Amino acid sequence: MLPALLTSPVMGGPDRTRGDAPRRPSGTVRLGERLDSRDNNFDVLRLFAAWAVLVSHSFALVGHEEPLHQFGTTLGNLGVLVFFAVSGLLIRRSWEYDPSPRDFWAKRALRLIPALATVGVVTAFVLGPLVTSLSPGDYFSRAETWIYPVRITLLFPFGAELPGVFDHGYYPGAVNGPLWSLPVEVFAYLVLFLLGISGLLARRAVITGLAVLGLAWAAVWVPHTSDAIGSTYVLAAFAVGAAAYSWRDRLVLAWPVALALLPICVATGLGPEPLRVVVWTLAAVYLSYWFAYALPPVGRVLTRFGDASYGVYIWAFPVQQTVVQVAGDDASPWLVLVVATPVVWLLAITSWRLIERPALRHKPRPTAATAGDDTPRTAPGADDPVAHPRPHGS
Repeated sequence: MLPALLTSPVMGGPDRTRGDAPRRPSGTVRLGERLDSRDNNFDVLRLFAAWAVLVSHSFALVGHEEPLHQFGTTLGNLGVLVFFAVSGLLIRRSWEYDPSPRDFWAKRALRLIPALATVGVVTAFVLGPLVTSLSPGDYFSRAETWIYPVRITLLFPFGAELPGVFDHGYYPGAVNGPLWSLPVEVFAYLVLFLLGISGLLARRAVITGLAVLGLAWAAVWVPHTSDAIGSTYVLAAFAVGAAAYSWRDRLVLAWPVALALLPICVATGLGPEPLRVVVWTLAAVYLSYWFAYALPPVGRVLTRFGDASYGVYIWAFPVQQTVVQVAGDDASPWLVLVVATPVVWLLAITSWRLIERPALRHKPRPTAATAGDDTPRTAPGADDPVAHPRPHGS
């Protein structure tokens, strides 16, 4: 696939084009020419990815097969791939423009923690008492109730339950399953950070080699592990995204390639699982960047009120579980989807305006060129998370 995506070598060094690059046909650009531009479709792309996870869980929580199950995966898993693919590129770019350890981790913390802590507190002390099967006195006397917000804020969501909350249905005890991916993403940040401070991140051969190893690991990992453990293969998408930055001056995002990838994904989705994992990971990376940079503005009306993608990601699951608890385990997935979507979107917009955006105003001023800094525009995962392919890590 690489010969179709890479052009002849160009001069090395950081690309600093600011919109004065030669014009290309619509739907075809070189990644390096657009990487600094804020005029992209990443916000919309991440919102679609977050909503894809919500859609997927609307089926899973009432015992239905999730969309794309025919291909051995789920629509939610595809959303996860998109989040990690975008994150790999943008976090790498953020480090290259401001390689300060303090600034790097301050940006990540400001993007993740404030909204996450709010979700933990509201879930434990507002939603929990309303939906628990226990009496208020019993609920608030349990240590789990008070520990839950702390665990969520400290990015230790594995097995985090609330007493008597959502103790029904197909995923009993699952309060906010998608949060599993946040510590996985932070692990990816840590690896990139260590490569950055060691100087290895600047070596294209090293980063490309790690991306190839990541793909090989994913191809072996997924077929031989459970769905929950296998979901961590999305780290390979982060690695490929970080490597794409190293090839930004040669990587062409062209509509014929994007169009060709669609039937290739369909064909490999019906084939051996290792092949599907590798091809879909590469396709998620390429198509995400093509959608963000090569297409004209798409769906901007959906993001005019703010960047809701992270909020959709972290609020969706408890809202959906509440809908299922009220409507019953035999509810239609479409009912769950239609009821949950507007509620989650309103919560996400509120989170952006009252918590996330104010927090990001405190991000440190970068010490290097910053016009392409990603922090204010990133979301779930996406500089963060990601979303969850299936409840409880499926």
